[in-house]
Order: sequence, then C-alpha cells, then structure tokens
Amino acid sequence: MAIKLGIDLLSPCEITKKADAVGEKKGKERGMVLLVLAILAGIFIGLASEFSIMATYDTGLRDSLTKLIGGFVFSLGLVLVLIAGAELFTGNTLLVISCLTGKITLKQLLRNWSIVYVGNFIGSIILIFLVYFAQPWAGGKDMFAYHAINIAAAKVNMSVVTVFFRGILANMLVVLAVWLSYSGRTLIDKIVAVLFPITAFVSSGFEHSIANMFFIPFGILLKNSPVILEGFAAAYPQVDLTNLTASGFIANNLIASTLGNIVGGVCFIGALYWYVHIACPRTNRKLLHEKEGA
Repeated sequence: MAIKLGIDLLSPCEITKKADAVGEKKGKERGMVLLVLAILAGIFIGLASEFSIMATYDTGLRDSLTKLIGGFVFSLGLVLVLIAGAELFTGNTLLVISCLTGKITLKQLLRNWSIVYVGNFIGSIILIFLVYFAQPWAGGKDMFAYHAINIAAAKVNMSVVTVFFRGILANMLVVLAVWLSYSGRTLIDKIVAVLFPITAFVSSGFEHSIANMFFIPFGILLKNSPVILEGFAAAYPQVDLTNLTASGFIANNLIASTLGNIVGGVCFIGALYWYVHIACPRTNRKLLHEKEGA
C-alpha cells in the first residue's frame, strides 16, 4: 500500500472564509462566556510573559540571542489561547472581516472587543498576584525581579508615537499567527504556525497591549517593594523609574499600544484579506452577471 505524503492545509481564500465564520460566532457569543474566556486568555498571556522573563533574566548570551529565546518561549501564550480555547483582544481584531461581510454588526464587534479587553486585563491582574506571591525570584534569583522591572521601565519610557507603531507591527504578527493557525488541521500544524510570528514580534521589541497588561503592572508591583527596589537601583543605576506608575502605564503605553494593535490587526491583515478573498470575488461575480445579462 502506497503512502501518500502531502500538506493538508487550507488555502488563503479558505482561511478568510473560516475567519469570517469564526468571527460571526465570536460576535454573537454570550457576554459572560466571552468574559470568562477572556480572563483565561489574560492568564495565559501572563504565564507566557512570566516564562519569558524567567528564560531571559540571566542567559549570559548576546542581547539578540536572549531576545530570540524570550520570543520563542513567549509563544506559549498564543498556543494556549488557540489550542485550549480563550478570547484574546488582539486576535479578535480579525472580527472586522465578519463585520465587513455583514455577518455581525459594528455594535457586536465593539461589544466583543470591550468585553474581551476588560477580561484580558482582569486575567492579567490575577496572574500578576499569583506570580508575585509565588516569588519566582526567591532563592538567589533576585535578577529575575530586576529584569522584570527593567522590561517594564523600558516600555513606559518610550515615546507614545514609537509605542503606537510598535503596536501596529506587533499585532500584524500576532494576527498572522492566528491566521496561519486557521490553515492547520492538526495540533502540530497550529503550534508551528504560531512559533515564528510570535518569536519575531517579541524578539523585535514590538508592543502587545495584552502582554503589557502583565509586564508593566508586574514591574510596578515589584518596584513598590523596598527590598527589591534597593537591589534594582544597585543593579540598574541608569534606569529611570519615574514613569513606572499606574498613570505612566496607561498614558505612556497602554493607550498607544492598544490603538496600534487595532490598526495592525484591522487595517493591515483583516480588511486586506477581506478585500482580496471576499469583496473582489463578489464584485467580479456581480460584474460578470451584469455582463451576461446585457
């Protein structure tokens, strides 16, 4: 018996139609279900963020290789979201396809985004306190805490314009990871689809609003520990922590990264694939029909 080898993947057009169907279901889902699944997604992305900090705080490698490791392990977050099932705000920017096809209304789109965004934030905060009380920096791993604060400080010390454009690039890659996962039919297909785009976005230093809901508040919480702050000041004397506050988090990062994530997912991925695979074929069929009728 001959063994047939091949790649059993959906085509780009089929992916677009699947994204449209998934978006319709998400847009009409019950609010409480969305909230619970969004809280789970916030926890999953938080777990990946903590994993990334742990994997990179003392590698001793060149900066580029350390960032590559951080990006690779951070992929855990989206793998959990897609395979275990959860609602992630940045991935749900793809619901724009279902809105453009008329499967859901603009009100349903904004309702989904609002509930999921809030749920992601709640999940991130829950995970922050779980990690804080678990104290992964204990036992001589103080550099873990210092590294976490340094990451958070870097995110709130950038200009909002830089954060915005990094937010666009981040969600282009995150949504592409979701998009590619739709093409796969097996667990391995979906995991491999996620790894490269997510590794690229994290190692490039792009800004993901939901990940930042863990990184920055976690850094703020650690900063407020006098013992940790004293050690950090000795390890990173050049780092300015002035903006590492709740208001600095929102004003200097969260708003800009969220808006950038929306633009990246909606304008550069969702709307363009809708145009290519749904709007254009529909227009062509209409023109052909009119031509035959004439």
